[in-house]
Order: sequence, then C-alpha cells, then structure tokens
Amino acid sequence: MARPKKCIVAGSPIEHSLSPHLFSLVHEHLGIPWEETKKVLSTDINDVFLCDEEIQDSKVYRNIIEKVTEQIQGDNLLLEMNHNIKISIFEKEFDGNLLWGSITSPLKHQLEDNILNCFVLDELGLRTAMTDGFGVVLIAQHFGVDFELNPVLCLKGGGSTAIATANAWISLGGNIQAINGRRPLPDDILDKCNSELEPDLFIDFDNSSDSESLVLFPKYTSQLVSSNKKIDGRWMLIAQHLLSWVVLFAPEKKNDLPGIQLLFDRLVLLESMIELG
Repeated sequence: MARPKKCIVAGSPIEHSLSPHLFSLVHEHLGIPWEETKKVLSTDINDVFLCDEEIQDSKVYRNIIEKVTEQIQGDNLLLEMNHNIKISIFEKEFDGNLLWGSITSPLKHQLEDNILNCFVLDELGLRTAMTDGFGVVLIAQHFGVDFELNPVLCLKGGGSTAIATANAWISLGGNIQAINGRRPLPDDILDKCNSELEPDLFIDFDNSSDSESLVLFPKYTSQLVSSNKKIDGRWMLIAQHLLSWVVLFAPEKKNDLPGIQLLFDRLVLLESMIELG
C-alpha cells in the first residue's frame, strides 16, 4: 500500500501561487494518486513541517485536471542539461506520512545556511534542493539559447534566485553581464561577471524590463505575457518545478515527466477553465 503523502506550497505571500496546479498536473500526467496541494501562508520555516490540517479535495477541480490532461497531449521532458543541483540532507523526525513541498520567499533562507525552493520529508529525513538557477538555464535552452556558444546573460539582482542563476549559468560555460540592483551579487560571483557582449537573455529580479534582448520575467501575474521576445514567468516556474521532480520528488520518473511546452499549455488551459468556473 502506498504511504500517505501531502504536498504543500509555503511562503508569504502565497495566495497567487500556481505551484499547486503544477503538483496536480504532474501527478496526473504520471498516473500517481494525488490530493490537492495545500497553501501554507507563513514567514517561519518551522510552520511548514507542522502542517497537519487536511484539505478538502474538490471533485470539480479534479475533473478539470483530468480533462486538461486528456485534452492536451505532447512530448515528455527531454533533459539535455548537465546540472549539478545539490541535495542537502538534515535529520528530521518522520511520522510515516510523506511530505513534499515547494518553498518561496521569505522561507528560502531559514534552514540553517541552506537555500532551498523544494523539499521532501520521508524516512531518509529532510532533503532539500534549490532548482531556481538551473530552471532559468532550462528555459533559456527551451527558447533557443545554445550553451555551446557561451551565451551571455544580462542579470540584475542579488537575491538567492539571482545567485543561483548566476552560478548555474557560469557552470555551463555561459558569461554574465551584471547590473547593479537593490542587492549586489556576492563579490566572488561579480568577479566572474565581466562580459561586455550583447546579451542572449536578460533577466531582472528587481523589476520588469524593456530590454530589446530576449527577456525572461521572473515573476508572473494573472495577465499572460505573450509579446515577441518576452518570456512569461510561468515558464520559469514550470522549469523549476520539473527540476524539483527530477532531483528530489521522483528522480526515478524523470523520463516520464511532461515536457516544458506541454506543462505550460496545460497550465494556461487550466487557469482559463478555472476562471470560467
């Protein structure tokens, strides 16, 4: 018999998050039994592991997930990236109930000196990973950026996601042009950010941008960005989520995961169906 499992998405603010939909869509694609993901509004990482409130499963929502999955077909994920996403392990009491989670601000920095955006709590203890950086790389590749050509990323911002992005981009042979933002990148990364070439991709973790380069918006709103050379933040969220499955949630199923385009199309359709009621 399968062990009981709960999925949560935690942080503050959290109400706008689309991550719960991604949990549902990926579970359904893989044919894994699932229950609706619970949103945990909190500014304290400890609240995440104390989550014991049951969520009422909606038959209407489940039917929509099933319809979207059946209606839109496509390719599975083809991962050609040599990522080196680190998995950190912590001792944590396990009560027999699997707990999977996606973590957002301000909780990413609150587990000792570890930075995370996803975790699993099971019989092996607490395992965490940070997929933000390689999520950006994965989306860049999806939109045609070739890392064999040492592409240039124009990067603004110095928070955890910006740091993870810079490290991931550099590790695969890319170059970076750093722009001062609200927070600077650490000196050891800034020393490597010396490109003066035209960027192949621009990403601003402080704000949106009117750059004429290919632009990835790290955040998303209810309004889908669909103009030329502007990449909606949903793409980044999807890539981060899929990599969480690859390295942490279910690495044994990494070849069965939905592709980026497929999951994006399903998510957009799901949002429209929910909006229409």
